[in-house]
Amino acid sequence: MQTILKIFFLISFLFYSGQVSVQEKVEYSLKLNKDGIKVYLYKHKNFNIGTFKAITYIDASLASILAVMFDNKSCPDWIHACVKSFMIKEISFSERYHYQILDIPFPFNDRDFIFHSILKQNPTTKAITIILTSISDYCNNKQSSQCNEIQQSSHVRVIKSIGSYKLEPCDKGIKMTWIQHTDPTGNLPNWLVNQFLVDTPYWTLKNLAQKVKEYKHSKLIYDKNGFAVRLITKKQKTVKKAKDFDQFPTF
Repeated sequence: MQTILKIFFLISFLFYSGQVSVQEKVEYSLKLNKDGIKVYLYKHKNFNIGTFKAITYIDASLASILAVMFDNKSCPDWIHACVKSFMIKEISFSERYHYQILDIPFPFNDRDFIFHSILKQNPTTKAITIILTSISDYCNNKQSSQCNEIQQSSHVRVIKSIGSYKLEPCDKGIKMTWIQHTDPTGNLPNWLVNQFLVDTPYWTLKNLAQKVKEYKHSKLIYDKNGFAVRLITKKQKTVKKAKDFDQFPTF
């Protein structure tokens, strides 16, 4: 628990220090600047695995981006190396638990996650922040079809992962900042981990910018205080082309 709290405060520090020059706060290293996506890596002395920070602008609405993110079945279409994802339990519009499997190249074992997500809002700016934390033992002693499937998984369960998506409306549409720290659990070569740290944010955000077009008619419903309370998802039917699968994975 102490390690998770340390990571949480690290993520919070990195995230909310965005208004200050990165050189003044932490030693970011720009690893990729391509297709309007910038990927930075940061190595904290207390953690063996680096943290990535990715920034891009997406010409879309908040509703369309959230519609993609909340549609677990769409995970393989936009999240890099995602094989499968499904909802475990939806507590409210702002809180849910979901499961996700990531493809790891042979001969290594695939990884799976149980994520707890909390959505925070700024009713004035309409900015939304989603905090994702892995809860590896969530399904222990729980009886449900979802948890039964998860308990039977032979994948390596990731214990430590925390991240945040910040979605800020702007003139270009939505500015998206994604910060993620994940310990993949088990022995993976450094070259593979380092490749994932760059490939995951780049391909995910690149795919998301395309995927949102299918959800462009989605709509957020706000209460009288300016908080989003419901999402109406409207998805257009599309036919995938073979080339859509060429980029998973890229090592």
